[in-house]
Amino acid sequence: MKRTPSYSAQGASALGRLCVWAFWLGWFWLGNVVDRVCFSELRRGKTRRERAAGRLRRAFEHIGGTAIKIGQQAAMRLDLLPFEYCNELAKMLDDVPPFRTDQAVATIERATQRPIHELFEAFDPNPVGSASVSCVYHAVRLDGRDVAVKVRRPGIGPLFLADCRALGLLLNAAEALSLLRPGLTKNVVVEFRDMLVDELDFVKEARNAELFRRRAKKSRMRFVSVPRTHFDCSNEEVLVTDFVKGIWLTEFLSAVECKDAELLAHFERLNIVPRRVAERLIEVNHFTIAESILFHSDPHPANIVVFPDSKLTFIDFGACGSYTEKERVAWRRLLDAQSREDVGEMVQCALAILEPLPPIDIDEFTKKLEIVFWQDLYAFRSKHAEWWERTSAHIWISFLGLANEYSIPMNLNTLRMIRSTLLYDTIAARLYKKIDVYSLYQRYLRKAGARAKKRLVKRADKTLIEGPPKPFWLRVEQLSQLVEKAFYVAQRTLDAPPFRFALQVAKVGYMVQLAVRTVLSTLVAATVLVGVRLIQRSRVFGSSETVLDYGIQKAFDDLQGSVLFWGLVVLIVVINFRKMSLRLQDRQASEL
Repeated sequence: MKRTPSYSAQGASALGRLCVWAFWLGWFWLGNVVDRVCFSELRRGKTRRERAAGRLRRAFEHIGGTAIKIGQQAAMRLDLLPFEYCNELAKMLDDVPPFRTDQAVATIERATQRPIHELFEAFDPNPVGSASVSCVYHAVRLDGRDVAVKVRRPGIGPLFLADCRALGLLLNAAEALSLLRPGLTKNVVVEFRDMLVDELDFVKEARNAELFRRRAKKSRMRFVSVPRTHFDCSNEEVLVTDFVKGIWLTEFLSAVECKDAELLAHFERLNIVPRRVAERLIEVNHFTIAESILFHSDPHPANIVVFPDSKLTFIDFGACGSYTEKERVAWRRLLDAQSREDVGEMVQCALAILEPLPPIDIDEFTKKLEIVFWQDLYAFRSKHAEWWERTSAHIWISFLGLANEYSIPMNLNTLRMIRSTLLYDTIAARLYKKIDVYSLYQRYLRKAGARAKKRLVKRADKTLIEGPPKPFWLRVEQLSQLVEKAFYVAQRTLDAPPFRFALQVAKVGYMVQLAVRTVLSTLVAATVLVGVRLIQRSRVFGSSETVLDYGIQKAFDDLQGSVLFWGLVVLIVVINFRKMSLRLQDRQASEL
């Protein structure tokens, strides 16, 4: 059976990680202060911002673990961070300091329970890629096929969990000091930990890649591919796939943004066009929303390879998510409403994605969300908007900000959906600044509709030629049984004697009688209590205040505040209601 990775981290490890984070972030801050005070704008050919960006990258690399993951995500946010920071942090996408090769070989032999020479004819000890979770090596199998061998970093699981515990300590302290509302971060650490642990399970990653490849092939998206997995030598710690030789999207993106004429001319000869690559990235995102069984939630440039004719190959399926049918319908409606400029419908779809909502002012939240969507729509339709305004970054960042303002919890899958869309839109806009996501969605719908039509026609033709498939007759049998049951129930209902009102006359009469008794009993109780009250007044005051002076009306007014009177009323009502319910349960002989 498939084994689930299990990791643990002690409290001391969490405190140690907090100290590591504090030290290196303090080092980064202190370096910025020194640069600002002691040095001019230029030093050794670098600006202060470039030096700060390099310092931040080194700090993240020394911290390791989740710091590298944060740096990798920040590298994609050119719409939020200066270019110098994004350019420097992008080096961590596949150029993190690697671990020792002998550790990688030991991990491979322990995980596969075979010596490395029985697995590979050649194994390059120098990694071709080094990321936060693993290192990737180039090898040649015994049958001559080039493969990429992905090996998990030693100790990365406990390191991730220590970071999660450290985060939990910080959030608990913030809640204890009332910096955050108590209970707001209840599931944050759990979902963050689950997201990190998912990326450590290479068996799950291999299955994700296989399913994505098969579903893309079935949908006839010939410009998308995924390297095949060698399952015979893959496991929780080692993943072996076909070796991919192409142009990394990081290189292509850098050439486009730096306007490298020589590289762009080379890409043009290979028929690699920035606009076509950008449009295909958006189409892949639409495909994962509408048709795929799962989606790639981390499609940054270091996970995408570009081939001649602008074809795309996706790698690293460690971070994936899936849509429920409810979520899929909400996202389809949202994209369709965007293309129709229907902000009201967009807001309703966004609310559906957030459900179940906590007790908040829905009207106020809806109005603020409408303002966000309108601002995004105005910016997108303007011919003079900046390229980053033509992405979904602003709309989703504002969306998350509103969710945080109203303390609306968001599950991990929703965050993955938003992150995936942000990355696709941002990279596409960086490649082609005039991209129109709305019109591309309409184009995708036409393609998806054509594929659906072909499937339906093919199924109909097959049914006409070969007849219905065998499972069809099982459904027919089940339907016939259901029809027979319906006829039986209908016949029994018709054969039953009709409802006779005459048989219910006695019960109705009895209920009317009980109602009259209840009213009369209440009046009698009130009269008795008023009489008692008048007698008490005459005895207390004697000749100084007669019964007539006190007044019967005054006695009845006092009765309204009497606990004894209302207790008697409740008792009378309960007794008569009980009698009524018992009488209604009786059945006449003709009813049996």
